[in-house]
Amino acid sequence: MHRFFLLICFLLFVQAPLRSQVSFECTVDSNQMLIGDQRVLHLRVSGPSGLQPDTVNFDAWKKMGIEPISDQIWKSEGADGFQQMMKIAAFDTGYIKLPPLRLPYQINGHLDTTFSNDLVLEVQGIMVDSTGLAPIKPILREPYKFRDALPYVVALLLGLAIIGFIFLRKKKAEPEPVIVEIPIPPDEQALGDLEKLRAKKLWQSGKIKEYQSELTHIIRAYIEARYHIPALESTTSEILDSSTIKLLDDRLKQDLDQILNIADLIKFAKAQPDIGIHEEFMQKADQFVRHTRETKSEPDV
Repeated sequence: MHRFFLLICFLLFVQAPLRSQVSFECTVDSNQMLIGDQRVLHLRVSGPSGLQPDTVNFDAWKKMGIEPISDQIWKSEGADGFQQMMKIAAFDTGYIKLPPLRLPYQINGHLDTTFSNDLVLEVQGIMVDSTGLAPIKPILREPYKFRDALPYVVALLLGLAIIGFIFLRKKKAEPEPVIVEIPIPPDEQALGDLEKLRAKKLWQSGKIKEYQSELTHIIRAYIEARYHIPALESTTSEILDSSTIKLLDDRLKQDLDQILNIADLIKFAKAQPDIGIHEEFMQKADQFVRHTRETKSEPDV
């Protein structure tokens, strides 16, 4: 019994200095950010020879609305240290005091755990400037010309020809009805789809990811039909960097940037954003369509 007690004391005596020699520090490039923004988190651990750090545990931070959105890769920093840089995103607002991060590690086969310093973040919501929205201008009408009616005349003649053909072939076979579909303008299609999405009340019933996916799909489909760019197959950065979108008003480009980028973050991180963002983005999407809708006097882009 006396030998067993001495063995326990020896092990504790050996491991205690090792634990005290391991230092784990975390810093962030800026302590202020907007909801949905990203910041770079710097992690550094140092200790005696043979130190092998494991994966950092972020469970406590996730519960407070702070999510890591990049992989953890430790890089050697000399003989006694490791460091890594990773991105984090905030999905809750307020003055947030983050608890120390937990880091398991090994030293020459001995398992142990150390903790970092705590961090403080100030996360602000997105301010909506309602005074910056210009009133909707009336649609300019062109003088009526014969060529405007030409498609209808051609359609009428084509319809009569089809009716005549059907009448002549009626005794031989019963033809299938001919349906001539008139395309819906992109703005009318988008506004109608937005109204249908609003009526589904997806985010009110907790289906945040499904709501954001449908909202961005409607905007991407409208941009593709309106400006003839492959928005449905493009990334968010490719859409925002296109020459057509760059010509838009700064306010419209900023709204489009927020809608697409924050929706991407929500789908990637599976986080719960501020509840007011969903209705706000619905209104911004509606205004984007109304301010960029094509008029008859405007040449096709």
